[in-house]
Amino acid sequence: MNFIRLITLWIVVCYAVGVSALEFTENRISYETIGRDTVVQIVKATCSGDVVIPDIVYHKEQAYVVKSIKAGAFSENRGINSVIIQDGITKIGDKAFSNCKRLTSVTLPQTLTELGRNAFADCGNLTSISQLGQIKVLNNSTFWNCAKLTDIELPETLERIGDKVFYNCATLKRISIPDKVRRLGTLVFAGCTLLNDVTLSKNIIIMASQCFGSCMSLETIELPDGITTLTESTFQDCTSLRSVKLPKELTKIERSAFLRCSALPAIDIPAKVTSLGEKVFDECSSMENINVEEGNSVYSSDLGLLLALGGKKLVRCPEGRRDICTIPNSVTELAPKAFEGCSELQQILMSDRLYTIGERAFAGCSSLKSVSLPASLEYLGEKAFFQCTSLEVVTFADPASNSSNPYFKTYGQQVGYDSGRYLGSIQSYTFAECEKLKSIVIPSSVKTIVDDAFFGCRSLEEIYCRAIVPPVIYNLSNNYSSRHTTVIVMPHTGNAYKNASGWKRYDIEELISEEEYLADRKRQIEQKQQMEAQEAAYKQMTREQKKLYRNQQKNAKAAHKARLKAEKQRQRDREKK
Repeated sequence: MNFIRLITLWIVVCYAVGVSALEFTENRISYETIGRDTVVQIVKATCSGDVVIPDIVYHKEQAYVVKSIKAGAFSENRGINSVIIQDGITKIGDKAFSNCKRLTSVTLPQTLTELGRNAFADCGNLTSISQLGQIKVLNNSTFWNCAKLTDIELPETLERIGDKVFYNCATLKRISIPDKVRRLGTLVFAGCTLLNDVTLSKNIIIMASQCFGSCMSLETIELPDGITTLTESTFQDCTSLRSVKLPKELTKIERSAFLRCSALPAIDIPAKVTSLGEKVFDECSSMENINVEEGNSVYSSDLGLLLALGGKKLVRCPEGRRDICTIPNSVTELAPKAFEGCSELQQILMSDRLYTIGERAFAGCSSLKSVSLPASLEYLGEKAFFQCTSLEVVTFADPASNSSNPYFKTYGQQVGYDSGRYLGSIQSYTFAECEKLKSIVIPSSVKTIVDDAFFGCRSLEEIYCRAIVPPVIYNLSNNYSSRHTTVIVMPHTGNAYKNASGWKRYDIEELISEEEYLADRKRQIEQKQQMEAQEAAYKQMTREQKKLYRNQQKNAKAAHKARLKAEKQRQRDREKK
């Protein structure tokens, strides 16, 4: 049995030796036979200068047909300047010419059918590729980081373009995708900063994420009708993009698809789009209108604002809006980040039906100077006004008062908020880093103010708190906020605030009641009327009567002064006894 195994092993070894590849070198290019004895592939090259790769090579008077270039054969060859590959060669392997730093031009054979991954990756001086033969697939990273490649013509045989094929080809200006191509890979044109002329195949159905990311010269593009999903970050950082036509069959736009497209003035969303990801239109600083085609089952638009839930939810205000924005009366909810980054808005007119303001809803609205929040408000999210650096005054309409004057309060109107229908809490960092905020009126319904709600509000001077029962707090702010904040509370509630935990560090002042205010105002009016009557009577007096009147006034003042002096003396005498 062991003898049979030895015989078998001997046969296998002999066969392996018999068919082992022949290796030889000609003109500093090494070859090895593949398959038939007369067919070879290039395995290594140490040549330099202008290189011509032949279709037939002679060794010891024997002709060999060159069919392929093996993976990595010329990789990191720093001596070659140009390469001409003659017809007959059908395959170039992975990384075959990668990192050839001095390589400037390549002529590929018409017979080429396979081009490997990273074949010309990181050839930083490569400026031109004459043709790509008859290949069907451009594999991943084929021309990755070919920063000086300016133009390339893709063959009509091409069917698929893989990931990062032209990634960081910074000088590539024009590309035309053949009609057989149905898929573009991830980051395929990302970093092509001069690319501005793009013709897409009408048959493309998939454009993978970040397909045109950071194509900062791209100004206009029309997407094929077959695309149903615009993937994550497809046009992120396309800072010159001014016009994009979305396909009618589009159903989904994923997160950051148009992030930082700062020149895009408007976008038209097709009727079939039912899903929008986060940050889709964030930092689009020129965008003034988001329009939704009629018939959309999820989204709608009103005055260029993106709405959902039948117009009840405001999803996004475009960041290019300026001056004043009016929230439609149909809106009851502001989505998180609905107005974030609208840095040119100076005034926002709230709907009187608004009951929810989401997290960071107005964050970064750096031109907003004053805000009046409606009495209907039930929820105000964290960081709702974060970094509103021009905001000076915030007023909450009070659900428990008909009066808009924060200086007095009618107690009979303090009803209803225990049901939870009104705003009960101010969340953490709600007004953080509002550096110019001077005054805020907090409604009577608020029962809790979370720590650091006023973080970094260096100018905060007055907080009008209408709650009769002091809201639960630890610190309204921290050391970065104004150290001279005065809390002004309702009449007869000062002691409660002074004794409540968390409020003791602040100066507490009481307001007068509405009744006291009105009585004092009445006294002032009566005194003014009396003085006006006396002045009128004085004007009618003769000279002698005026002289007599002045003497009477002088004597009355002297008598009053004498009475005060006598009273002080009596007080001193009593103290001595």
